[in-house]
Amino acid sequence: MFVNLYNRNFTVFLADATEEMADIRQDLKYVLVKARIQIIDGEGVLYDEANKQIPTADCSIHIIGTSDINTPDSEGYNSPAGVQYRVAKALCSPSFKMFLWNPKRANGSILPFVNDIRRDIVENTIYFDKPSPIVFVEDLRTIMNVKQEAVTHHEPADIFFMYNELDGESAAGIFNMLRDVQKVTKLPLNMASDLDYNTYIREQLAHSKIGVVYYNYAGDWAVPFARQIWKDTGGNSSHTPLLVAGNSEHADPDEQKVFDGIMACTVDEQLRIPLDIKVFLDKNTKQQ
Repeated sequence: MFVNLYNRNFTVFLADATEEMADIRQDLKYVLVKARIQIIDGEGVLYDEANKQIPTADCSIHIIGTSDINTPDSEGYNSPAGVQYRVAKALCSPSFKMFLWNPKRANGSILPFVNDIRRDIVENTIYFDKPSPIVFVEDLRTIMNVKQEAVTHHEPADIFFMYNELDGESAAGIFNMLRDVQKVTKLPLNMASDLDYNTYIREQLAHSKIGVVYYNYAGDWAVPFARQIWKDTGGNSSHTPLLVAGNSEHADPDEQKVFDGIMACTVDEQLRIPLDIKVFLDKNTKQQ
């Protein structure tokens, strides 16, 4: 049974930026929102508010432009961007990270104040100069999404039944028919989720007699997903046989040709799929 396997949620303080970086900051904010990362918006925030807001986040992002936010008496030093940079720098610790993004670095040249910033980087400060906000956010998520210990409960099962939540309605019918006669553990997968299912799937398969990947509409997802499971669990040397079962109403037998010689497949009518799974289970139980 899948209980609670997840990546850590985190909150970003998106620092204000100097004027010439305002458009890039908006692009970055858009990407963060699309990535479903919680944001505290630091636009226009100074001193007292910065000291209140920034510590409530898990990390901060500071965009470095051509205006100096680091050197006292410089134009950007007392701007919101400069103030927030100093507040965040003082907070750096194992529980707070500071991301410095320099997206406009050109031809390998770095402004003197940026060199000063880089020389003065402390632990838990991360500097990036890749220009793409999408790549930057991917790197940020990789660093911040330190996986917590998986909380799982593996139950011995005859059948480990996996499917995409898009096919939840038709999958429920198969699951209900199977569980009347066999011990079945099911796993609906949501591909829009940040959950890391890999470890759980490997361990639950080791506690199951067979694994089944079922699909109806979601063939584009199910075929590469099943192939990846096969690789991750030892390929042909795996102790748990896998079956890919597609509903013939929408599944195409040709899409399963990639499994020739490596994995059992079936494309059948919805009402016959539980029987196909039972036959596959019985066949492999006798061989074990």
